[in-house]
Parts: sequence; C-alpha cells; structure tokens
Amino acid sequence: MQPFFFDTDQHLTEPPDFWSGRFSKKHADLAPTFMHHPELGPGWSWDGGKTVRPMGVQSVGSEDPRKIGNFKSFEDLDPGCYDAKERIAVMDIDGAKACLIFPSGVNFFHGLPDPDFYVECASVYNDAAMDWAKEGDANRIHPAAVIPINTLESGVKELKRVVDKGFKHYIINRWPSAGEVPLPEDDPWWDLVQETGIVVDLHGFGRGRPEAIAAPQLAAGGKQLKGMAQIGFPQELVAASRGAGLGISGPLVGLIMTGVLDRFPDLKLALIETSLGWMPYLAEQMDNIWLRHRWLSDETKLSRMPSEYLRSSIYANFDREYLGVNYREFIGVDKILFGTDFPHIGSFYPHSRFFLQLVMRGVPEKEQEMMLWSNAASLYGVN
Repeated sequence: MQPFFFDTDQHLTEPPDFWSGRFSKKHADLAPTFMHHPELGPGWSWDGGKTVRPMGVQSVGSEDPRKIGNFKSFEDLDPGCYDAKERIAVMDIDGAKACLIFPSGVNFFHGLPDPDFYVECASVYNDAAMDWAKEGDANRIHPAAVIPINTLESGVKELKRVVDKGFKHYIINRWPSAGEVPLPEDDPWWDLVQETGIVVDLHGFGRGRPEAIAAPQLAAGGKQLKGMAQIGFPQELVAASRGAGLGISGPLVGLIMTGVLDRFPDLKLALIETSLGWMPYLAEQMDNIWLRHRWLSDETKLSRMPSEYLRSSIYANFDREYLGVNYREFIGVDKILFGTDFPHIGSFYPHSRFFLQLVMRGVPEKEQEMMLWSNAASLYGVN
C-alpha cells in the first residue's frame, strides 16, 4: 500500500483574525467580521452582522459524525481546521505529505455589490491564504488563488500577481466573459493561463456575471441556514449532486465542445471534489452527440473526438468512491488524483489510509503511487 498521499482537496476554515488589518482605508469599514450567532454558531458576516455564514458542517475535522451540526462555539472546532501548524499535524496523522487548500466560505463575496471591494477581497484573501500556508509549511501546503471575474482586466491583473507570489493553482467558477459557455472573447484569458502554466481548478461552478445580493435575499439565506444541522440536511440532494459531478459536467462539456482545448492544448485542468464514476458515461454521450449532430452548429469544430480531450487534458480527483478507481483504465491512471475534503463533512479523517486500503485492493503498486502521489505532484509542480 502506498504509505502517503497528495491530498488534492483540503479546505481552510478562515480563523477570526484572517482578514484583520489587510484592507485599504477605503474598504476597511466593509471588511468581513467574525461573529458568534446565537443560533447558527461561529461564522463570517459580510453585511455588518445581518446574516452569518456559519462554519458548522464545513469545519467538522475529527468530530463524531453523529454529533455534527452548526451549533457550536469556535473553541469547540478542531484546531486543525483553522491553525496552520495544527494542519500539518493533521496531515501527518492522516498520511498527507502535501495538500491543496481551498477556501470554505469566501466565494460568498462573488456577489458583493461594490466591484472595487470585491476585487480587493480576492487579493486580500490570496495574501492571507499564502501567509497562512507559510505559517504551517509552504512546501507542503499549497493554497488556491481566488481570481475576481467581474472584468477581464481585473482578473488578468490578479492572475499575474498571484503567479508572481508563487501560487500553483487557482479556482475558476465562471467564464471570464460571463457567458453560458466559453466565448471567443475569453481566448486572451486562456492564452495567459496557458502561458503562466498555473493549474485551473474546477471546484464548483456558476454561470454568468455574479449579481449583487440584496439585503432581503441575504436575510432569507441566513434563515435557511438554520436547517443545515446534519440530522435535517437534505442528504438526497447531496447524493444527487455528487452523482453528477457536483454540477461540473456542463462547464466541462463547454470547454471541450467550444474548442478551448483545441486552441489551448497545454492548459492544465483539474476537477476537484467531483469524483470520477460519472466520467465514462459523459464521454460516451459527448461522442454520440458530436458524431450524429456536429453539423447542426458552426461552433462545434473539433480536431478529435470529444472523449479524447477528456482523456488527454483533464485530471480529476476522487474522495469517497470505489467505482471511479475501477474505471481507471478508461479515465486514465495518469489523470486520477485523490482528495480528502478535510475538514468538511465528507472527510474520512483520521482514517483516510484505511479507506484507501479498501479502495486500492487489487490495484498494482505503481498505479497506486501514480493516483495517490505522482500525478498530483507532477501537475502542481511539487517535489
């Protein structure tokens, strides 16, 4: 059994001082505030305390699954959720030699009404996340950059900045031109991304330009969060979403069928927390549609079968499944990654290696090493 792994899906629970002292004077009064909500527990507020995004099921850590819920104090959280040095200890216990770090709650600011504040939130988060990683071990902890997508200009500026700071990957959750699918106007963006060599992580995805969120909508969202205690959470919806790649299949087909991977064959793309088992069926359906109906659209001009792009250009990770590993020859052993989702509710911590022993039964040692370490190390440039 491979003795350690590269964890391609961990999350940061932003600690109470995460944003402190980092905003310009212009936006200092708008900075997010950490608060203890009497019903929802600890979390971040982006509207002066009217609503709160609770940590709850996003900060489970090593908690007994039977006791998971939103209603806890910050002091009750596993320190490995928010403390960088403790995160290294968590990784050592679980078997992670290196990890990618993604935000837990900051995507909420994609709906902020002030465009300048929104752009600054992204740069502040990136600086704070890199500083957090350095507090632990920057050779083992590799945070994802968050890129503002309200204008192509702001996105290009921040992408160049984070590459210079040493970021190895960034999250994309909308197309730069805000279309339903990638458009020709996006090509300067893909050209820059390809030139820098930074990895594009598809970890959840939206469509179009983010709209400003009105206060009544925020308030309604806050009330809905009351029902997120584990016992009342609609797990059937979670299962349906995970079974469909967490909604990533549409954007993935968009990248392939609009020819982005033809025009930019050296793009590095990774599907994070999406699992694998759905990918062979998607490949079959893309080929079927393209072979039968490609002449119906002038936009669908590809030099290869759609499934070939999926096989040659797309990395994807698994976290809680057997099926994807069983399909590894079709998906590509050299394109499979592993992630734990720590400290979110889906993590097997501290038993990830036991889970992997079960999943990897019958898998040759060399293939285990590829899927659990060298594929990710090569893609993200980690020694």
